Amino acid sequence: MGTLTDWENLRAGHDCPLCWPRPEVNDTWFFIARLEVSSLYLSRENQAYRGATQLIYDGGHVTRLGELSPAEWTALSRDLYTAEKAQMKAFKPDHVNVATLGNIVPHLHWHLVPRYRDDPRWGAPIWTDHRNDTPRVTLAEAEYAELAARIRKSIDD
Repeated sequence: MGTLTDWENLRAGHDCPLCWPRPEVNDTWFFIARLEVSSLYLSRENQAYRGATQLIYDGGHVTRLGELSPAEWTALSRDLYTAEKAQMKAFKPDHVNVATLGNIVPHLHWHLVPRYRDDPRWGAPIWTDHRNDTPRVTLAEAEYAELAARIRKSIDD
C-alpha cells in the first residue's frame, strides 16, 4: 500500500497506470474490447470469480463520476451495460457485482465480478479486510485469451 502522497500524485494523474494509452496486456489485465468511451479488460490478477473484468474510462484522467459531463456519464453507462450483458451471456453467472472504488488507483474504472453459487465467498463481499486474504486464482496465458475471446464474442453477438 502506498502513502497518501503516492495516492495524491495518482489522483492528480501523475504516472496513473490506467491513463491512456495503456498496454493491451500486462500483469494486471488482458484486453478484451474498446467500447464507446472505455476499454474492457479481463483481470489477470485474479480469476477466482471466472470472467472478472475491469472497465476503464478512456476519456482522460477522471477519478469519480461527478467529474463527467452528463453525456460522458451516459456513454459510460452504455459501456457498463454492454460489459455486464456480455459477461452474463459468456459465463451465465448467478449474479454480477459491479463496483467503482478508486481507493488504490484513483482513475475512474469499474470492477465487474461474476458471482457463482459455488464461488469462494458466495453470500459475502469478494473483498476481505486484508487484500492478501482475498481468494486468488491465476491462469495460463491461453486461458486468459480464451476467456477474453468469449466475452468479446458476447459483445459482438
